[in-house]
Amino acid sequence: MPMFFTDDHAPGDPIIFANDAFLALTGHARAVILGKPLEALLGSVIDSTSMSLIQQEMRAGSHGTWGMPCRRINGPDFMATVFLSPIADKHGAVHQHMFTFVETDGQVERLLDQRNAMHALYAMAPGFIATSNGPDHRFSFANASYKRFVAKEDLEGRTVAESMPEIVEQGFLKVLDDVYRSGEPFVGKGIPMEIVNPQTGEKALRYCDFVYQAVRDADGTITGLFCEGYDVTEQRETAEKLSTLQAQMIHVSRVNAMGTMAATLAHELNQPLAAIANYAAGISRLADPRLDDAASPNSGRLAFALRGIEEAAQRAGDIIRNLREMTRRREPDRAAFDLQDAVSECIRLVQATVSPAITITQDIPVATHMAADRVQIQQVIINLLRNACDAVMGTPIKQVTVSAKVVDAHLVVCICDTGAGVAIEVAEQIFAWSESSKEGGMGLGLSISRTIVEAHNGRIWLENSSPDGSELCFSVPIKDDAAVAGHSSA
Repeated sequence: MPMFFTDDHAPGDPIIFANDAFLALTGHARAVILGKPLEALLGSVIDSTSMSLIQQEMRAGSHGTWGMPCRRINGPDFMATVFLSPIADKHGAVHQHMFTFVETDGQVERLLDQRNAMHALYAMAPGFIATSNGPDHRFSFANASYKRFVAKEDLEGRTVAESMPEIVEQGFLKVLDDVYRSGEPFVGKGIPMEIVNPQTGEKALRYCDFVYQAVRDADGTITGLFCEGYDVTEQRETAEKLSTLQAQMIHVSRVNAMGTMAATLAHELNQPLAAIANYAAGISRLADPRLDDAASPNSGRLAFALRGIEEAAQRAGDIIRNLREMTRRREPDRAAFDLQDAVSECIRLVQATVSPAITITQDIPVATHMAADRVQIQQVIINLLRNACDAVMGTPIKQVTVSAKVVDAHLVVCICDTGAGVAIEVAEQIFAWSESSKEGGMGLGLSISRTIVEAHNGRIWLENSSPDGSELCFSVPIKDDAAVAGHSSA
């Protein structure tokens, strides 16, 4: 908007600032007019009668608005509206005046040109755009993308309910009514919408991101709605395919780990099976009738031995079930579980496959629960623990610690090691797939971990790294409302 400022305290109210729009409008050069008295400038811009009125209002410290003919240095005269605004300090003392010019010549023609240009832009926009008037939401415009999305051509002049009765049944008309009544915009992300083709009667499920915004007149009264959005069906389908592929890769990763798991199984089962063998041998001796006397009844000792066998067998069964659960391919199953127990299982599995010199401890408060897929979260923890154990192999202190805390409605799990740290160039791409430097490795561990965590609406990051060690953390919302939110938006 063309404007200039004057200094109210200097004689003649000299010009102290003029913007580029004012210079372009009047043809003046900035170097020429800066410092000039107001009267000298206005005399070359507006007529003398108007200049006199303006000076009176300036002396009175008042605001003013005038429609008047104005002149250009090189060019035809033009009509403009001039706004005068005093600039006062916090005590009310006027120090400057601001003059603003709005050219009114050809305003209607320019507005029509702008509207036509905007209409053409909307018509060719890649996203869908539509406008409606009145509380019954009668279409006033719909571009080609919108018509393709809803599979209908004859929209202008018809109401939303008449044109697309199927979306009324899906609850979208209530969304329009709420925006029209309240004026609050509605934003939808990945909203499913079932569209009916009027020629074939076929139904198609589409997904879209869109916003509904109220349209107001000059008085602020809501007169209609503006809709803009994008068809994200292909992106949604691609994301689902990617999720399936990632699940397959996770499964492959687990199967590839079966060799290590077999060693883990043999190590873990050694103690309970040895206990079973010992108790069985003891029972055989206790069953000897020669030892059955009143002074030393065998029945109590037999019961004790049988309980020992039962507990050891149960422990062996638990180990096998945990191993099977970790490698079983299935859909995610989110439920609350005890994080301390889950981490203990991970530590036992990892500890059995690494050097006995490495100490793995946990610092997780009792009764800490996480709402997530237990097996997938254990996969993340095992990946991080293995990386941490690899990092401490060449250091004097071989310590790995798992901890958990609550931060901003998220449960944060951290794995800290005493390794040599992570190089800067590695840290920048640590969670992206890369060729593994480990023998037989696929380079997928941390990339899969990120995929799992982000699927739980969480994030994973490198908290810190130094020559004394590194700390990798991931967070999961304490309460996952994603599904609820999506349902309510639809």
